[in-house]
Amino acid sequence: MAMYSIAKVEALFAAAFAQRTYRSVVLLPERSTLIERVFSACGNVEFIYLNELLTPEIVAEAKVEAGRVLADASDPDALANLEINGFRTGRNVQSRVVRKFRVGRLDAGSPEQMEELRLVMAESLAVSRVASCLLDDLKPDLAVFLEKGYTPTGEVYDACLLKGVDTIQWLGAPQSDHLLFKRYSLATRADHPFALGADTWERLQSAPWSPVQDQLVVDRIASHYRSGAWYNRQQLQTDKRIMPSAEVRSTLQVRPDRKVAVIFAHILYDATFFYGESLYPDYEQWLIETVRGAIANPELDWVVKVHPVNVWRSRMDGVPMEQIEAQVLRREFGELPAHVSLMPANTEINTYSLFGSIDFGLTVRGTIGMELPCFGVPVVTAGTGRYSGHGFTIDPESREAYQEALSRLHEQAPLNDEQQRRARQYAFGAFFLRPYPTVSFRLDFHARSFGVAALKQNVVLDAGLISQWPLTRDLAEIASWAGGSRVSDLLATAPDNFLE
Repeated sequence: MAMYSIAKVEALFAAAFAQRTYRSVVLLPERSTLIERVFSACGNVEFIYLNELLTPEIVAEAKVEAGRVLADASDPDALANLEINGFRTGRNVQSRVVRKFRVGRLDAGSPEQMEELRLVMAESLAVSRVASCLLDDLKPDLAVFLEKGYTPTGEVYDACLLKGVDTIQWLGAPQSDHLLFKRYSLATRADHPFALGADTWERLQSAPWSPVQDQLVVDRIASHYRSGAWYNRQQLQTDKRIMPSAEVRSTLQVRPDRKVAVIFAHILYDATFFYGESLYPDYEQWLIETVRGAIANPELDWVVKVHPVNVWRSRMDGVPMEQIEAQVLRREFGELPAHVSLMPANTEINTYSLFGSIDFGLTVRGTIGMELPCFGVPVVTAGTGRYSGHGFTIDPESREAYQEALSRLHEQAPLNDEQQRRARQYAFGAFFLRPYPTVSFRLDFHARSFGVAALKQNVVLDAGLISQWPLTRDLAEIASWAGGSRVSDLLATAPDNFLE
């Protein structure tokens, strides 16, 4: 990730790792004097450049092989599930191509998309080869990633796990002054970074659980939505307000005497193929088939909630705000029946308003599947890899079972006390134990330093802690967890000490 803000964070990590006698090697896409200066300012590191590993011979061979591979992958299911020598080639390649074209699925009739698919497939095959050779030479003890799903980083990530390298990921948490850290293995490589490791979940279940903690989870979720702090870097709740239930229903134009199910649409082109296993080949097909099921069940009022990150993502990409979810449904169904409506991305309704206003939620694996059950609202999932199978969601195992669940959703009872408790325990771990507070530095997502586009995100150091650097408590604990344990998740504190 050749971004200055990311390089600054990882340079701090490298300095902390050096205190544990690690020698850091930085893999860059190509030579970059400024990025190298950022890392070098924090200590001695070495650099390797991916473009210099990809020799003309390797690239030429990969292009030929890509043609053969694509000829055999004749449909979206086959391509999404394509693995070559253990590398999840199909997922990595498709993820990058649909992201570039901002589409929910690839169009075999588009020469531009098919050419890009061929080029990225060749890149994937070439990177898989050189990454394996690089790891054979380096024999690293630890690999650290931010991005790990798109070609070419997905192939380097897969290579590390296939070679048995201890592999961790760091990323931004819902709270802007916290980060998440997760350790992966081959068995868990498709888990969402927000998912709790099996050891964390076991530890949570064995720790004392009190009504105080039960209420704390509900109150904290509410407070984050009220303050707008939840995923503030994406400004999801900007210009939105919390409304009483009657106003929500009026705004959504649903009848007060009807049960309401909300379909929480995903960004159709963002991280579509990264996580777990899905019932449908992509988020677009899931949305279409879910709405088809909604149309067939007029016993409920159904609302398709277009993801609010459409607003932020369009701004980040420098394109007009578009809602391709609405375009897809218009193309597929034309005018929707009266019992199915759309909630646009730029709605004035704060998402928290829905928690006490609706009866059911539907998602593949979105964050809402952890939140709504905390308030007793059943959620039907269409994919694994995050929180499904933990006793608080409805998880059909086939497309047929999923459609059957939709047809009878109006008969589904609210969650019982035990299901709500499990949901709150899981949310407790994911939302409040795992986000790790960084006190010596902060990743500022809205810095816009000096008005320079490359510094729209930046890192701010705590001036009072500079004298302790690089042995500040947070950096030391991050390095200790990364290099001195095999625990899945770095926790801010032990579960039973959280209230102290």
